Amino acid sequence: SRMAVSWHGFCNLIKGQPRTLVRDGMIDAKEMRAAHLSEHDLWEDLRQEGVDDLARVARGRLERSGKVSVIRAETPPRIVSINVADGVQTVRVELAG
Repeated sequence: SRMAVSWHGFCNLIKGQPRTLVRDGMIDAKEMRAAHLSEHDLWEDLRQEGVDDLARVARGRLERSGKVSVIRAETPPRIVSINVADGVQTVRVELAG
């Protein structure tokens, strides 16, 4: 462990490199193969992070610890409904999905 702390090359050899498995909602098949990870395994890890839709993932990384970390995509506001009654317009906007 002393060598791993002082020499990054040795640390990378022992622990490996972090890998980006999901970019902007798309699974990187090449990185998945290099990490020896199946899509089922990835989905299991994503669900544990509270993700059920890849469109909500900006980045999904396999860390050197073996854990998948998730950076969520920003969701733009969207108009849910527009009502007009008695000359008053009401717009309902959803800020987060």
